Amino acid sequence: MTHSSVFETDKFLLDNPNDLISIEKWQKTVNLLAKLFDAPAGFLVQHTSSGFQVTIASEQESNPYSAGIVIEPEVNIFCRKIVETGEELYVSNAPIDPCWDSNPEVHKDGFTSYLGVPVFWPNGKAFGTFCVMDYKQTDYQETYLELIRHLKDILEADLSMLGVYEQMLKLAITDPLCDINNRRGFSVLAEQRIKLAQRTQGRLGLLYIDIDDFKSINDIHGHNVGDEVLQHLANTLGECVRHTDVIGRMGGDEFVALVVMEQEDDLIKIEQSIMQGIASATESRSLPEYAVSIGHVTVDLKLDLMSMLDSADKDMLIRKQGKLDIS
Repeated sequence: MTHSSVFETDKFLLDNPNDLISIEKWQKTVNLLAKLFDAPAGFLVQHTSSGFQVTIASEQESNPYSAGIVIEPEVNIFCRKIVETGEELYVSNAPIDPCWDSNPEVHKDGFTSYLGVPVFWPNGKAFGTFCVMDYKQTDYQETYLELIRHLKDILEADLSMLGVYEQMLKLAITDPLCDINNRRGFSVLAEQRIKLAQRTQGRLGLLYIDIDDFKSINDIHGHNVGDEVLQHLANTLGECVRHTDVIGRMGGDEFVALVVMEQEDDLIKIEQSIMQGIASATESRSLPEYAVSIGHVTVDLKLDLMSMLDSADKDMLIRKQGKLDIS
């Protein structure tokens, strides 16, 4: 039901490469950092729940750590301190500070000095650290701190592009009023679900929902109230399906839901849940009374999505006409 993210903040980039990120450019930036600081090692380190992974390591023989190595999340390393505090860290002589007594970078690998700054994802979550390490004691002045901050901005600019791209993608596939998939977004995600069902021999059902006499709601109560009805129906659909199901607004007052079927009567149960959700809102008088017509079909995995949508739409129209005939 939800949109997938362009950037997965809890997955290592090296394991999930992104075309919007230039690892080659990042490598040059880390190499430049180490060169300008005359340091034996420079790094871009990513943090996830799995630990700390060296995404980029400066390309020097003096650097003991290569890209790809992972340090467990509970290990007392400098980068962990930055991620926990969200602040830059400068340790000029670590061996004399008891808080680093259990740091393997100091007592196993022989590092004495560390300077690092936090790097953030576009959503504000910590990506990890950008840092230099030295085997000898250092005395970096403010100019060096400004330098590492400036180089860090280059890395964050690339990460921010992921945020911009995600926003643009969301605008392209999301209905702005109801904050669910629009027609394009639904079609893309539904096609993925159908392909998955074809591989796993799963069963899918398709519901087509239309608000009865929606024009009169707008005419009597105004378009603002009409918008609230649309939003309520979208929210109700979201509450009545699983997180992995796909819902969307096809336009106007027409909505669709592609759902995984585990039991023969799943579609009927979802229809009943939708009706109950609508009734509860109108009973509380927070919205004008409204009703929907719902058509449904079991998805034939041999047919294309548009054919299935057309079948579900026709089933909905038959049910709507049946209401009119009775009245």
